[in-house]
Amino acid sequence: MSIPSPVSSAVGLVRVGQLWQDMAPDMVDRERMLRVVAVGATHAECVIERDKQGTAGRKTRPLALRRFATSAFTLIEDVVDDADQIVYARFLAAMTGVQGGNPSPVEYATAALRVHKELAAEAAKGQG
Repeated sequence: MSIPSPVSSAVGLVRVGQLWQDMAPDMVDRERMLRVVAVGATHAECVIERDKQGTAGRKTRPLALRRFATSAFTLIEDVVDDADQIVYARFLAAMTGVQGGNPSPVEYATAALRVHKELAAEAAKGQG
């Protein structure tokens, strides 16, 4: 069950590290949150990360992946790939580098566009 391959759900891929809220009628008030720890071909293994009834830390029984594509679960926190984290940091640095007491949206857009062009140039250079 330790195959880390993502599997489709209603909101995208079910991946290791995601946090889901159990939306079953008896679980909503408990605010039961499940962290995906392993994804297999048909099931996911989860650990209860939060539960008002004190079951946090326990493993759930394997959950069918198809259930994640229904209203039974709501994605609370997705995982971020390392490459996405690096790109995000570059955009964030560009945004914080915008100077002035009251920067305009155009200045922020210009900074983001500059980073986008840099990334596109790096990608083209890597392919050529």
